[in-house]
Amino acid sequence: MMRAAMTRAKVDATLISFLGNVANIGLLILVIIAALGRLGVSTTSVTALIGGAGLAVALSLKDQLSNFAAGALIILFRPFRVGDFIRVNGFEGYVREIKMVQTSLRTTTNEEVVLPNSVVMGNSIVNRSTLPLCRAEVIVGVDYDCDLKVAKEAVLKAAVEHPLCVQNEERQAAAYITALGDNAIEITLWAWTNESDRWTLQCDLNEQVVENLRKVNINIPFPQRDIHIINS
Repeated sequence: MMRAAMTRAKVDATLISFLGNVANIGLLILVIIAALGRLGVSTTSVTALIGGAGLAVALSLKDQLSNFAAGALIILFRPFRVGDFIRVNGFEGYVREIKMVQTSLRTTTNEEVVLPNSVVMGNSIVNRSTLPLCRAEVIVGVDYDCDLKVAKEAVLKAAVEHPLCVQNEERQAAAYITALGDNAIEITLWAWTNESDRWTLQCDLNEQVVENLRKVNINIPFPQRDIHIINS
């Protein structure tokens, strides 16, 4: 009944499972104590015995209890949900499942990563699904002797003309001169899109930026060294 009521109230599925398990364990303990009481066994002694056994189990399962507590915090505070794309402890992927002791991610290479909840809550969590848009970034180098205005326009055009690039009052594609390197002037392109389209847009922009620069005869230089030989 409790599960059905919470489902109708659209309570998070993980929270329903957690509360259901806690309720089942609590009811089981109460039933055991009541049954032993009817058999004439002192309920005070039984309660003390269960408490002592619980303490011993808690000490032996300290790490698992830490994961359990962290799982409760994840469910209560919801830093992420199933389906969100997150980065934590050096791993990133879509949240596949949230259990009481572990959280599993599905990476972009279709690998499953299982993380203890204590590790998840003990590290910084980057949730890319919280906000509606994310940024794709392309960095390219151009020759020092090129026309920078033409180069920036060619780079920016790749984003502006792409159908997955979102352009609105708050977010606009932009190209900046971000560094003066040893061999090239660095141009950085920013483009905004939905999280589900970020990887596609990123790959497309990499290709289109190169093509656009070639169309306006701007070279993308590579590292080189000049060697001067001096005869003594």
